[in-house]
Amino acid sequence: MPTFPSYFGMEGDPDYIARVKGDVVALLQAGCCVGALLINFFADPFGRKLAIILASVIFIVGGILQTVAQNVASMLAGRFIAGLGIGACSMLVPMYIAEIAPRGLRGRLGTLWQFLIVTGIMLSYWVDYGCVRHIAAGERQWRTALGIQIVPGGVLLIGMIFLPESLRWLALRNRDEQVLSTLCKLRDKSPEDPAILEELKEIQDAIELERESKSTRWTEILAPNNLHRLFLGVMLQVFQQWTGTNAINYYAPDIFKSIGLTAQNTDILATGVYGIVKVVFVFVAFFMIDARLGRRRTLMLGSVFMFVAFFIMAGMVYGIRQDNPSGKITVVDAKGYVAIIMVYIFAVGYEFSWGPVVWVVCSEIFPNRIRAFCLSITTAFNWAMNATIAKVTPIMIQNITFGTYFFFGCCAVLMGVFTYLFVPETRGRSLEEMEEVFSGSVFVYKDSYVWRPEMEKAKTDKVDEETGVTEAKT
Repeated sequence: MPTFPSYFGMEGDPDYIARVKGDVVALLQAGCCVGALLINFFADPFGRKLAIILASVIFIVGGILQTVAQNVASMLAGRFIAGLGIGACSMLVPMYIAEIAPRGLRGRLGTLWQFLIVTGIMLSYWVDYGCVRHIAAGERQWRTALGIQIVPGGVLLIGMIFLPESLRWLALRNRDEQVLSTLCKLRDKSPEDPAILEELKEIQDAIELERESKSTRWTEILAPNNLHRLFLGVMLQVFQQWTGTNAINYYAPDIFKSIGLTAQNTDILATGVYGIVKVVFVFVAFFMIDARLGRRRTLMLGSVFMFVAFFIMAGMVYGIRQDNPSGKITVVDAKGYVAIIMVYIFAVGYEFSWGPVVWVVCSEIFPNRIRAFCLSITTAFNWAMNATIAKVTPIMIQNITFGTYFFFGCCAVLMGVFTYLFVPETRGRSLEEMEEVFSGSVFVYKDSYVWRPEMEKAKTDKVDEETGVTEAKT
């Protein structure tokens, strides 16, 4: 917003502006990191549902503080408090989805969550554009934009009141009747249905196995196969941030300005188009993530897309800098248009791969008893890296320009290699089957597991035989 920097005194030395801008953006992510860690202590004893409701209230309070902020200190306080709620939800929501979703739809529902996130990001870009275009220059522009964020927080708060508690949390609390009734309601099937009986047995067997364990939560986390999972989850979340996605999300207008989009509001307009591209291709991921491509290959393919996009973009920005040694770029030339297209190609690669898949995999791989705690740790690493990106990106753009994009391109190569070597295929495996997945070698480049629908049919037929249930087959 044009008047936001002047209202809060962010003027003068470009290096100073970059530092303060980084502080304002990064403090929200710092709050997210803390919120992701602390909410675990509420989610385990009181349930996922109440924890999400609490996180929504905290976010709304933070949003109100930002909207009415009179100085930098009150704005930073609002950012941090809102971050507490966002970080808590970012840990809780994918876990909640994984714990209530059938295995055949778990990936798609996790992707739907990512789809709604990028839809919110896109809407925020267009809200900014609308406020700049249709509200007179002044503080009302940015206060309106900040105030609108309270609305989705309220929708989440009200909506969660009508949703059920997590199946696996209920099972851990010995609420067996409630588990069965909730499972039947979620699957829209009767208690005698073989698929219900199979899933209920899997949940109960897994919970019983965990109860028989004499280890404490910390000793269980430190078990070799669980450390393997935790290492994998942490690295996936760290890599997700070093894709550079939030460098573009937070500073897209600055990036487009550096390419030459300096006409009135065109940088914000281009950012809005970037948001649309993100939404379209995370929607594509909705159909890919539970298809034959699976999690592993989707991540590796996304890495290739991002590597190519960033390296071409870096080359174009380097050429633009060579053509304009003064740094004043007023016209978008051919190199500029190629660079803009590469920003959009990056969004394509990220949104069908590292955007949704990381959250889906992290929500799948941990045992029930330590899932909330482990997801708190992995999500906290995500937000810690997010805060780092938010802080350093404006400084990198100011000082090393095109080198910023070469750096993120190299990160894409590294994370593709990591996926090939260490990330197993989790698609089609139940949450209770993950023990077998992580009991083998750390290196998984030979993992040839492929889930097929007929596997589900075979398991259902087996349950029919064990329970004596017979049905007419067509």
